[in-house]
Amino acid sequence: MKLLKKTMIITLILSLLTSAVCFSASALVIHEGDFGFEVNTTKHEATLVSYSGTGESVVIPDYFRNYPVTVIDKNAFSGNETIKEVTFSDTNTTVEEYAFRGCSALETVYIPENVVSFGDRAFADCTSLKTVTLLSDMVSMPSNMFSGCSSLENLTINEKIADFGYGCFNGCSSLSDLSFVKNGAMLDSYAFNGTGAESVVLSDSILAIPNYAFTNCPNLKTVTIPESVVLIQPYAFDWENVTIRCYQDSYAHSFAVENNLSYWLLERSILGDVDKDGDISINDVTAIQQYIAELEKPDEVSLLAADANQDGEIDIADATALQMYLAEYDISYPIGEYIFVND
Repeated sequence: MKLLKKTMIITLILSLLTSAVCFSASALVIHEGDFGFEVNTTKHEATLVSYSGTGESVVIPDYFRNYPVTVIDKNAFSGNETIKEVTFSDTNTTVEEYAFRGCSALETVYIPENVVSFGDRAFADCTSLKTVTLLSDMVSMPSNMFSGCSSLENLTINEKIADFGYGCFNGCSSLSDLSFVKNGAMLDSYAFNGTGAESVVLSDSILAIPNYAFTNCPNLKTVTIPESVVLIQPYAFDWENVTIRCYQDSYAHSFAVENNLSYWLLERSILGDVDKDGDISINDVTAIQQYIAELEKPDEVSLLAADANQDGEIDIADATALQMYLAEYDISYPIGEYIFVND
């Protein structure tokens, strides 16, 4: 009998210990208003884990009971059918995967600099999403972040983003302005597949263009490929509709010739380099003065380089602009930067 009692007591103690462990391992969700939160007292921060409201406009809270709300948890808003506008607060830093996936009524999102971490498909399949202001200080766009956002047409994006992940804008058929791509040093497959782009200018630092990066883009007519590119995979574009803009003897030029593709050779010069020696010096100022005095007749490339203030005329103001540049004055003209002759 004593042995039986001892066994029962030991079993009860073990059961209580197991329950205690299970209880401590599971986070407690606290509901306040339309939101559900989890609190991490060690890190002194809160995570927004759920939303049950029916409002059309949502501002992510900055604090919950004096704990900064730093994280929007996975699936926190997923599938919501009423929210039309989302604004993040100054304390928010992280949006987990699927956080807003399939929010079918969502039209406008404003993301400030402080939100720097996003999970895959954070805003995927938000089919009504039209306007995104993405000021985040992140440098890499996660996989499928806006995949399936077929109504997205107004995009303000942080120019620091250099890596566009797999399928990040896949299926964004209303997105026609891809001018921000020129800042990207890396592209993954399907990054801009199915977009409404009409032209693409790639970054001077990009090395490779992967398969399906820009396929299924029915409006795409031209792609400017810099000399930095050393690999173009065969299914990167739908080549039958696209003209490659490239430089003489570049990899892109060879790729176009070898594959019998339409291409256009670009010429470029340096604004201010009138004598085309690769440098800007007093000799360029003299060349402008000689042109004004009708002592010399420069060719087309030199004339474009001579229009230092880019007002469409070559006069003493251009010579003055070059002199100010050489004297290291702060000027607004892009002297020293590349200009395209046959852009």
